[in-house]
Amino acid sequence: MSTVNNEPGGSYGGAGINQEQPGTSARQQLREMKDQVVDQAKSSLREAKDRASSSLGESQGQFARQIGAVADAFRRTSEHLRSENQQRVAGLTESVARQADRVAEYVRDFDPRRARDDLESLARRQPAWVLGGAVALGLLGARFFKSSRRRDRRRDGRSEPGSYSGAERRLVRPPQTTYDLGETYARS
Repeated sequence: MSTVNNEPGGSYGGAGINQEQPGTSARQQLREMKDQVVDQAKSSLREAKDRASSSLGESQGQFARQIGAVADAFRRTSEHLRSENQQRVAGLTESVARQADRVAEYVRDFDPRRARDDLESLARRQPAWVLGGAVALGLLGARFFKSSRRRDRRRDGRSEPGSYSGAERRLVRPPQTTYDLGETYARS
């Protein structure tokens, strides 16, 4: 014989088993779906980071090899200069080769955290150098943006503010006159 369960969320059934409230199962399904989406997003992000880091590692290795090749070229130049009996210049090129090797090693073993720490250390030891470098980078950046803006205007056929086309220049120029004081005084 079946009984009627009068409790909220109850059901008709043999033993009067309570079911969850109508919105609860939908909420639970939404949470499960949200968790699945979050897990998929996290795994996709991990995969993308792995791919990016492997690509960055390959690029770093390639760049380090190129710098190493430059160091080798300086070393060969140094040997050639030594054979030409140019010891001072050979010493300089050998020094440049050693520095290039150090840069190649730095690039090969590059770690962004270490680079930030190195920059902070340099800023503490040599603030004037860092400030000067920042100013130079700012000036170069401003120059770059200024030149790219001019290039865009020329491509679009517009003139730059403050500049005139050839016809406007002819209209604005004052007439060319010459004064010959000798003739003036000769007539009087």
